[in-house]
Amino acid sequence: MPETLVEELLLLAHDIRGKCRIAPAAMDHGVAGALLSELSLAGHLKVDGSILVAIDGPPVGDPILDELRSQIAVSSRTPQEWVAHLSGADLTERLLARMLERGQVEVDRHRSYGLFAETWYPVRDIVALWDAHQRVVDAATPRMAPDRRTLALGALAEAAGLGKVLFATSGDWRVLCARMRATSSDDWAAEAVRQAVATERRSAPV
Repeated sequence: MPETLVEELLLLAHDIRGKCRIAPAAMDHGVAGALLSELSLAGHLKVDGSILVAIDGPPVGDPILDELRSQIAVSSRTPQEWVAHLSGADLTERLLARMLERGQVEVDRHRSYGLFAETWYPVRDIVALWDAHQRVVDAATPRMAPDRRTLALGALAEAAGLGKVLFATSGDWRVLCARMRATSSDDWAAEAVRQAVATERRSAPV
């Protein structure tokens, strides 16, 4: 079955060994933004003023997305407030567990220096990973106009802090990150992720 935005983002976020390439908090923010963006692209969400509003309609068919839309329908929060709220809801772990069941990733209980256990998720669906990576790179170059989903994926990846690792072999990654931000300047979900990541960094202990 086709990957959702959040599944593609999770594939992009893990290196060949399965180690996440961004901080856990940034990953959680990116996951939250990707879920909101998926609902928006499907016509289930809109921003009314500054508040995120659920649009009436049939169920999405994805339990996590349907649960989220139900929460949004009875709440009043801005996109950034939703990203912050969802980042502590174990959604990253739930989604990786689902991807493990579907065979998109494997699990590796990794021990660093024999003391600290980490769970890594080596990607098994290499074709989906390569396709997502190539589409995001193409979206950041002037060669072609990206479709809405690819642009949303690229914007979310850049906002979560994946720009350098995704664009490093395709030119000046800083230029490509700036181009991605400019191309997706009206993407409220990516902007909410970017603001949440920036806030997290400012509050981190020195």
